[in-house]
Formats: sequence, structure tokens, C-alpha cells
Amino acid sequence: MASAAEAWSVDANEAVTLSFYSPKTGEETATGIPPTFTYPLYGDAQAIYGYKDLMVHLKDSMEPAVEATWAEKAPEIGDVEAEDVLRPLEEHLPYSAFSGDHDGYIKYLQSREVPFRPPGELQTTFDHNGRRFEILVLLYIEGGSPIDLNDEVWSNQRWEVFFLYEKLLDDTYAFIGYCTLYRWYFFDKATPDQTRVRLSQFLILPQYQREGHGSRFYDAIIQYYLDSPKVREITVGDPSEEFADLRDRRDMLRLGKDPDFLNVKLADVMSKKFPIKEMRARAKMPERQFLRCLEMQLFQGLNVKDKKQYKQYRLIVKGRIYKQHSDLLAQLERLERIDKLDETYRHVEDDYQRLLLLMKKSSVQEAGEVDKPGKAPKRIAQESVATAASSRPTKKVRVQDAEDL
Repeated sequence: MASAAEAWSVDANEAVTLSFYSPKTGEETATGIPPTFTYPLYGDAQAIYGYKDLMVHLKDSMEPAVEATWAEKAPEIGDVEAEDVLRPLEEHLPYSAFSGDHDGYIKYLQSREVPFRPPGELQTTFDHNGRRFEILVLLYIEGGSPIDLNDEVWSNQRWEVFFLYEKLLDDTYAFIGYCTLYRWYFFDKATPDQTRVRLSQFLILPQYQREGHGSRFYDAIIQYYLDSPKVREITVGDPSEEFADLRDRRDMLRLGKDPDFLNVKLADVMSKKFPIKEMRARAKMPERQFLRCLEMQLFQGLNVKDKKQYKQYRLIVKGRIYKQHSDLLAQLERLERIDKLDETYRHVEDDYQRLLLLMKKSSVQEAGEVDKPGKAPKRIAQESVATAASSRPTKKVRVQDAEDL
């Protein structure tokens, strides 16, 4: 028999739902969408105490609104009372969102004389058939947190935000997703005004996922910074597994347009004839990501039955792994270090096989104009020489997948 506390406890992931409305007509465009996470609002247990049949309905049209309803509310007993279900939302939604007047909200959307238009400058467009939004960071990005605008002015000015919209036939816009990036200094005496851009958050709304928007949005953002002479490197902060896959696929596709990368030979990499530094600089990629892509490209043309060639390839990959984890590996005994490198290499090779197969399937789907590919196979292992982490999701991830959730 459930305890009294359990009887009044509600799963926040089930109680909270989101609906999206046309900024012009006020009509629902997507409804009943559950959040992926609610612990930033309602604690690690993702539970709300004090209600039965609780519904917290978030409405968004770039003009958010929220209302909460319930069948029963728990009586106050001593110091124990029902949680204020709206209070956690107040920090992340404008004051106007809490009017509770649904009819008034719809009438407001329908009566606006000036239709909503996206802020900022148009960077690119693509055809695809198929404080107003910060709450989405908490509900759909694991470990995500809104940008702290209380920081120093100079720091706030280094944030850059890209919005992705669908332009509708009536010249109105539907919000699809967004991406935030931060410009760090790139220390170089010869060119002191250079920056390193770090992608921090990346989100496509659930109703637009699995339609290729994430890939094209990512490509457009990367191209924007490739065209910027002041940006030296484009990095990603703590990506989720799904976003890491998206990044790998799109980076490989982009690098594959360079004949030197496409036709790279194992012997040239072993002899250091291949211009790694120059090509990495052109691609504005961090060292680890570029070398992983290079290793995947080499693996595609590798004859694993050729023992000499296969050994050379393994040495290249293990050399990179050792360099990146030298402090940890140096603490191990020689035989243990060799075993750990072998184990890590096997994980890396398995993951490269998975990614290359995924890219092959994706290219077939794109050629056939398949709009909704199936979910990607799970990433085989994190490339790490540390002991296995807990299976419980961490809260360090800052980037959410845009396409393959």
C-alpha cells in the first residue's frame, strides 16, 4: 500500500506538458509534448508533492504562458504542505506568462498588429519539406542552464546565439531551435585578436527532430565561423552522445570535400608527409576531433588482413590516445598500461565501424529523400582510459542532439 506521501506525489515528467502555438493565428501547431528532464525545476527525484491529477501546461509561441490545474490538493499538516508548482518556473519565464488566462492568451496572439519576426540577421536559409525560450534549456538539455546575463558586460557580449526558424507561406515564422556559442580568446602573439568559439547549447524542438534540421543548422553555423577571419578554432563543450554522432558525421562530410583528406594514405601519415597541422587549421577543428576524423578516414581504406598495415594504424590511434591521457596512463604499470591501451583501442575501432556504417546509411537516406531516418545505434563506448562511469546520466552535458533523439 502506498504511503500518504506517495499518494500525493506526482511524476513531474508526466505532469508537465508543452504546446506550441502559431504566433499569428494562435492555433496549436504541436501539443502534449512531454519534457525530457524536470530535475532542474523539481529536484533530482523529478516529483511534485501535494497534488492529484496535476497538469502543468506550458504554452509557447515566443510569447510563453503557463497554467496549472489539479483535481485535489493535499491539506497542510504541520510544516508539510503542497509544493508551489509554479514558483520554480518564475525564474525562467517572464511575469506575463503567469496570468492564467488561456482565452486572453489566444486573443492576444490573434490581435497582434505586428507579426512576430526573428531577431538578428539572416545568416542562411535552406529548403526542407517535411527569457522567452530559456525554459526549454532546462526541459530538453541534460545538465543545461540558461545563460547568466548577470555576468560582466564584456563577458555577456562574447555570447552569440543562432535561431532556426521555418518561414511560413504567410510570411510568419515558426521557431525550430537555437544554438549558443561563446567566444574565448585564442592566445597567439602574432595575431592577438583571434578567438576560439565554443558551442555550448544546441537544441531542436521535439516536434522538428528526425527531419535533418539539426545537421543543416550545424553546417550553417560552422560555415559562418569558417568564413570569419577572426575565428581560429571551433570547439564543442561536453557534447551528449547523440550530438557527438551528429558532429562526427557532419565534420566527416565536410572534410571529405577536401581531396587531400579524402585521398589520405596511411604511409603519408606515418612518415609525417601528410599536412595535419595545415589542414586542421583550415578546418578550424580542435586537435582531438580532427585526428579522430582522420583516423576514421584511414580506417575506411584499411586492409585489416595486412598485418603490417593494421599494426601501423593501431600505433597511430594508440599514440593519440596515449598523448591525450598520458598523465593517467603514466600512473599504471607497464603491462597494465598496454592492456588499457589495447582495451581503449578496441572501443575506438568498434565505434569507428558504427559511425562509418551510420554515415553510409545516412547518405543513402539523403539521396532517397528519406525525411525520418531511424534512431542511430547507441555509441559503443566513450573514448576514455578511466574506469567505467555509472550508467546514470550525468549533469555535465551541455549539448543536446538535434536530429537523432
